[in-house]
Amino acid sequence: MTNDKESGILLLACDDSYWILEGEDYLSAMLSDEEYYPKPVRMINYQSSYDLQIDLPEGIFTGNLWGINPLIIERLRRLKDIIEEQK
Repeated sequence: MTNDKESGILLLACDDSYWILEGEDYLSAMLSDEEYYPKPVRMINYQSSYDLQIDLPEGIFTGNLWGINPLIIERLRRLKDIIEEQK
C-alpha cells in the first residue's frame, strides 16, 4: 500500500468485490461523478482473498472498508478513469 496522502483514491478488488482503501473523502464524488475527485483512480486486483488480507495494513479488514458497486467500476473503466494493477 502507499503512504502518499496525495495519491487520491485507491481501490482494492478480488473476484467481483471492490473496496475503497484510500481517498474515502472523495467517495461520494466518485460514486456520483458530479463533483471533483482525483483521476485516474488506482485499483489493485488480487487473485485471492488470502493475498488481499495479507497485503492490508495491520488491523484493517475488508469488512471495515466501504464496498463499491461493480457498476461504478464499469463506469470508471468505460471512461478510462482507472489504472489497474495485478497483485
